[in-house]
Amino acid sequence: MQVVDDRAWPLVRLTVPKVIADDEADAVIAALEAVIARGSRFALIFDGPERPEASPRFDRLYREWSRRRRGDLGRLVLGAVRIERDETRRRAMLGTMLDAALAAIMPYPFKVVGSEAEAQQMAEAWLEAGP
Repeated sequence: MQVVDDRAWPLVRLTVPKVIADDEADAVIAALEAVIARGSRFALIFDGPERPEASPRFDRLYREWSRRRRGDLGRLVLGAVRIERDETRRRAMLGTMLDAALAAIMPYPFKVVGSEAEAQQMAEAWLEAGP
């Protein structure tokens, strides 16, 4: 499975699998690094589980990468939208996303929507609005 898909640049899709095996973690981080290395603004769509389960190596690498690249993420990511099709989970997630502590972690706008069409619309709006 391709976790990071930038073929529709400047729209980048992160399809989170249930598990990212230890031997795949470095490749996923390298793909994220390649997106940042472009140096151009982009929008993100997240799909799949909120976090991969039982993926301790990936979790550690991703946390380290996120901290190291925080400034770049704030400068380059126009916004990120997460697709959560289940209404109950979406409402719970929206409550979490509004939490001030999480807002301090994410250096870009973040929305949670219920469908692919809504995600595309939100991402395109960020891209049209630009910096």
